[in-house]
Amino acid sequence: METNPQKSACLYSNISKTGYRALFILMQLIESPKTREELISIATKDSIINKGLSKDTITNTINLLKKAGCIISRPTIKTDNKYVLKSHPFSAHFSQNEANALLDFRKSIISLGDWEALVLIDRLYSKIAIYAPNEEFKNALLYNSPLNHINHNILRLINISKEKLINIKYKSPKYGSEDFDIIPHFITMDNEKLYVWCYNFKYEETSFLRIDRILSINSLTFDKEIAKNKDKFDEFQFHAKFELKGTSALTYIEGVGEKIIEENINDEYPLKIEVLVKDKFNFIQRILSYGTDCKLLEPQGLKTELINTLKEMKGNYKK
Repeated sequence: METNPQKSACLYSNISKTGYRALFILMQLIESPKTREELISIATKDSIINKGLSKDTITNTINLLKKAGCIISRPTIKTDNKYVLKSHPFSAHFSQNEANALLDFRKSIISLGDWEALVLIDRLYSKIAIYAPNEEFKNALLYNSPLNHINHNILRLINISKEKLINIKYKSPKYGSEDFDIIPHFITMDNEKLYVWCYNFKYEETSFLRIDRILSINSLTFDKEIAKNKDKFDEFQFHAKFELKGTSALTYIEGVGEKIIEENINDEYPLKIEVLVKDKFNFIQRILSYGTDCKLLEPQGLKTELINTLKEMKGNYKK
């Protein structure tokens, strides 16, 4: 379908050319300082202005913007003969209370462990940080996030490589740099750290790897059938049940693969929880972190193992 030039021209017939020109130049100066010649050149390429502006027109438009409240410095040798927009009355600014509310909102997202929402929040905050009331809050919006130390390209690749075979270089706190073949299954946030749950071929077990320790992704195999035939992620899973009381019961939030199966505020242990355990070591650490607020119910084998471990620890302290 051909465009009618006369009809297209009519679309702009009711636009105030003077007002549009002022907004156009303002937007150019918001983007970066520019010389008079640069503004004239850019204007010729605009579909509405569509012509070169005179030097006087540029000067008059700059003066119009100044009267509207913009602070624009005159071109000097120090500015390479460029107009520099110092400030304008059309920008948004957050009060300190509003900035505090933004920080509190991000903390609430962190406490929920919703890492995908946190990624989106961080992207938003990186764009609105320029409106913070001071440098302290600007830096807080930009940098007070647990994802700051995450390589977002690695995070993206892991997220799109679920149930596929990938090779990574991992910085282990115990063994240093190691290469692993893994099959990622899902990503979680725990204690403000991102982890990928995966099957690890080197150790032939489920692994719980910190994403900020992944130095690089060396290769990816996108054939799902290859990964499916080699994956043993489900083989190491088992169900467990435990009870919680006290502060731990009051602050408990269901995690991945967990559900409250009984709840009675009159019982000594008000909550009974069933969990699909994907990493035994991590689960035991979590049970121990609850201290005396937690009682492991089953499986019996794990319960016996935990009791023996605690007895051994107690015995070491008596020596």
